[in-house]
Amino acid sequence: MNAKSAISKEIFAPHDERMLGAVQVKRRTKKKIPFLATGGQGEYLTYICLSGKIDF
Repeated sequence: MNAKSAISKEIFAPHDERMLGAVQVKRRTKKKIPFLATGGQGEYLTYICLSGKIDF
């Protein structure tokens, strides 16, 4: 498993929640994140996700 997959599974793993929406955020300047292998220097996507707990 590569670093990007490990981070995605750790941060975005839902626990009895359902994703309600996601928005891609554009940045004005490209930033360098040395610990992620993104394929291009400083090129990556940022998402804001909204989730909620489902009670039945």
